[in-house]
Amino acid sequence: MIITLALSPSLDVTYEVDELRRGDISRPTRVTHVAGGKALNVARVATALGADALAVAALGGRSGAWVADLLASDGVAATVVPIRRNTRTCLAIVEHRGASSSTDVYEPATALDAEEWVAFGDAALGASSASGPSTRLVLSGSLPPGAPAEEVADLLDGCRRAGAWVALDGSGEGLRITARSADLLKVNRSEAAELLAEDASAKRAAYEIFARFGVDVIVTDGVRGGSAIVGGEPIALSPPATPGRFSAGSGDAFLGGLLAALERGADGPTALEAARDAAERNALCPGQGVLAPSRA
Repeated sequence: MIITLALSPSLDVTYEVDELRRGDISRPTRVTHVAGGKALNVARVATALGADALAVAALGGRSGAWVADLLASDGVAATVVPIRRNTRTCLAIVEHRGASSSTDVYEPATALDAEEWVAFGDAALGASSASGPSTRLVLSGSLPPGAPAEEVADLLDGCRRAGAWVALDGSGEGLRITARSADLLKVNRSEAAELLAEDASAKRAAYEIFARFGVDVIVTDGVRGGSAIVGGEPIALSPPATPGRFSAGSGDAFLGGLLAALERGADGPTALEAARDAAERNALCPGQGVLAPSRA
């Protein structure tokens, strides 16, 4: 069972435009809505690849209800923790004319009240305990106001005591504090630079994180591929064979693909190749954590 903890979910909207006209009107040629935020993207990809996945999501307001409906339409199982405030909206604008990435506008993560944070922690620990010792637990995304990083780390420690294996994909101070509670750290190169307080190549960053925290580590570097150390073995990550225009969510697709492959019993190198394939398929179609058809 894969459980993703969505403390900062969002309604993700992708606008495709011929050209983004700053200070003027740009009319989209296509609009795509998905239940977003990193953790929900991971859950959607893992589910699409046949894994047994559950999202624990803090959702509120009309936008939160829409996110819950979108999850259901994608077949993603979810435990919803209701919150008072509206779930945020995040926007990606993709241009048709020569663009190789999107312009992204992300609202801050929706804050939780103290009672809502306690309810979320209870739901997460309950789901982890109920699924047994084979649980792969994922904390992915930024930590919202109201979810103190030290208490989040304590929650992850409690899930590990219940038998869960924990993967983290975060950034900033929240990642620095919770990293001690992980079995796997998956970060991009800029997030690795924040964690290490130095800018380094993906390969060097992977070695530095492994030396500092003693856990499996994956450092992705966009179209340049990346580097990993899994089970003490260094593994180079191949760049995508066909870079796409819809890069938003590719890191989440990578993690979802990795976890789905591990659930099937794949070894480290095989799971990393499956992860790379999922990230590449995400970049070929609109919608974060949505996969283009496999070419295999």
